[in-house]
Amino acid sequence: MGQTLKWYAAHRVVSPHGAWKLAAVAVCNDRVVGLKQFQNEPPNTIWLGGTIELKKDSLGHVFAYHQETEKILT
Repeated sequence: MGQTLKWYAAHRVVSPHGAWKLAAVAVCNDRVVGLKQFQNEPPNTIWLGGTIELKKDSLGHVFAYHQETEKILT
């Protein structure tokens, strides 16, 4: 059975392709499946603050890493 979709928000989301202020990433099965900027905190979102970094693993799947807690978001 698959994991549920979780949204995580931070002050910044960065990737090799750019950076977004006040953004949220959707994570499902340990992979990033969505990204959006917002003005007001979206409902059902886990607010982390700080910076979320988007990285690729050896298979090319994108995952989210929260810099302040040094944890991969699942």
